[in-house]
Amino acid sequence: MKTEELEERILDVERVLALQDKRLEKLEEGTVPNPTRIAQAPDCNSQFEELKALLKRHDLSVQALQIYALIASLQEKITKLPKVLPVRHHHYFEDRSRGFVIGGIVCLLTVAISVGLSFSLYRENSRLEESDIKYRMVRQAYPDAVHWADSAFHQNSEDAKTWLENREPEAIAPLLQQK
Repeated sequence: MKTEELEERILDVERVLALQDKRLEKLEEGTVPNPTRIAQAPDCNSQFEELKALLKRHDLSVQALQIYALIASLQEKITKLPKVLPVRHHHYFEDRSRGFVIGGIVCLLTVAISVGLSFSLYRENSRLEESDIKYRMVRQAYPDAVHWADSAFHQNSEDAKTWLENREPEAIAPLLQQK
């Protein structure tokens, strides 16, 4: 900060202090008690005497003893309570929850069947993929034989199946004898 700013601030603070001093003097002048202004307190002695008489008529010590006895009995009961209360858990299905249980079982069965079918289809797909690769290899090596097999199958598929079932044992027998 520059010196001019500091001097300006100091002057502002002095002005504020002067104003506060004037206000304080005015307040002190206004709070001086005047002997004529002192008010007399009302006389309440009769009311106090009446309250004393009422309190003497009622025996509060009996009520205090009753409260003390209640507090003592409560403390005894609290000390007799076990630290850990025994709790029994009862788990059972109500009639209202039967629908949820059946729904859960149906969901589990659906998931199990879906997983089983997925696994079965995966195995079948793997087998078909292997057959496809073998068929494509034969088509590359012997295109005439593959053309003959395709045309024979498309003309009459039932005859092709019976022809294959008759020819397969004859073709496999020499291979089995070599082993």
